[in-house]
Amino acid sequence: MTSLSDILASSAEAGLSLQRSDGSMPAGHNGPYHDPETPVRNTSHWLVTFLKAHELTDENRFRQAASDAVSYLLSEEARPHGHTFEHRQNDTKDRCNGLMGQAWSLEALALAARALDNERAAAVAADVFLSHPFCDKLKLWQRVDTDGTILGFDRTFNHQLWFAASGGLVAHTAPQEVSQRVRDFLDSLPSTIDLYENGLIRHPLRPSMDLSELAESVTHDVHRSMVRNHLLHYLRPPRSKRRLRIKAEGYHSFNLYALAILAREFPSHSIWSTDLLSDILEYTLSEEFREATTDNKFSYPYNPPGFEVPAAMETFSVGSYKEREMWVNEQIQHSFDPNANLLTRGTDDKQTHAARLYEATRLDDYEIYLD
Repeated sequence: MTSLSDILASSAEAGLSLQRSDGSMPAGHNGPYHDPETPVRNTSHWLVTFLKAHELTDENRFRQAASDAVSYLLSEEARPHGHTFEHRQNDTKDRCNGLMGQAWSLEALALAARALDNERAAAVAADVFLSHPFCDKLKLWQRVDTDGTILGFDRTFNHQLWFAASGGLVAHTAPQEVSQRVRDFLDSLPSTIDLYENGLIRHPLRPSMDLSELAESVTHDVHRSMVRNHLLHYLRPPRSKRRLRIKAEGYHSFNLYALAILAREFPSHSIWSTDLLSDILEYTLSEEFREATTDNKFSYPYNPPGFEVPAAMETFSVGSYKEREMWVNEQIQHSFDPNANLLTRGTDDKQTHAARLYEATRLDDYEIYLD
């Protein structure tokens, strides 16, 4: 038997040997999507783990590893045109990985700015966040590619949610405008988030719009992508809808984790006392959800619900300590290799999954029962 804090420290120790001279960490391929990635994403994740390991052990080598990771993220290689971070190199997709890629890097830089008192990390994080156009009508952000090209709205809900969560972290050392945009997003969340009948969060972004708003939006180029999502909602064949529901089940805990970050940063916001959140949490605590995550390629092998669900349970004070500990242990049993001290079992993207142990840094300590 060991503890989660011990696993975090031992994994950070293993990570030290993976870090390259420029501060970067090994790149993966974005899990089930198999997009060739740059080291930016995994370096962002490992940076958070190194910061936590330094907090746990007070060993300077972890602080130095975190500082080196920051240096890489602030380098020209990570942000080649001085706009957004280059996360992937798939010629058929954007290189920024939508809002999601940027959210991961902003999250890491925001935490490092505070822990390491790094003013440049704070400044770059605020600059990149504010460079993304924010629509005052829809309370949503547009994507910005690495060369500064504005690509339109990110049509995936969890991308918008995570970008808001990263903005909440950036807001600590940024202009008031950052915090205001995040608050505006939270204010509009009841009309932005879309649930299945059981409380499961839908994957596509589909803000509530009546027919008149829909017709008006068609006349504005900036809103047409939202209209597309609305139409697809009704026109998708049953097989496509089923695939989307499976993806939603795999991403439900990922959404919860972002909501938990936002709740910790904006604890007094009214959204946390709504029926909307109650419905989401009720589904999360159900046996139906547990079964939906069991053989889902977007779940344990990619998004780690064993860390994400307990983070939400801790934040929103639901479920028992035993239930939270059970989730953590299930993730460790599924994914942690005690010989390598890395989260590399049961996945075909070992580099990315090893880096995602960082999500456990926000949890209380739990007893871990290794085989």
